[in-house]
Amino acid sequence: MSSNELVEQIMAQVIARVATPEQQAIPTENHPIRETAMAEKSCSLTEFVGTAIGDTLGLVIANVDTALLDAMKLEKRYRSIGILGARTGAGPHIMAADEAVKATNTEVVSIELPRDTKGGAGPRFADYFGR
Repeated sequence: MSSNELVEQIMAQVIARVATPEQQAIPTENHPIRETAMAEKSCSLTEFVGTAIGDTLGLVIANVDTALLDAMKLEKRYRSIGILGARTGAGPHIMAADEAVKATNTEVVSIELPRDTKGGAGPRFADYFGR
């Protein structure tokens, strides 16, 4: 049997299997529809968003205390604060932060370009978002 005939035979089997419907894994019985829905999705916990290559990290502080706002010298109107920082890539991160602010109901509170004490090349940065 040549390789073309073998390919044609396998393709015919695949097409035949795809063309015939198989039994569904989920039964088709009607499930009751929930009448109540969540009015607003909110989280009131401080959340560590994550870390990646280049020591990029993110943190969300959901319920900001006024003492924290005073310590950070921020305005009192922010309910939550997002912090994004990395050791490298200040330019691309700042441009991404600009796009994120345009797409969400947040604003950039502060952008800092601190000195890196770990060593290596590249600009460091810290973004603070407020909502």
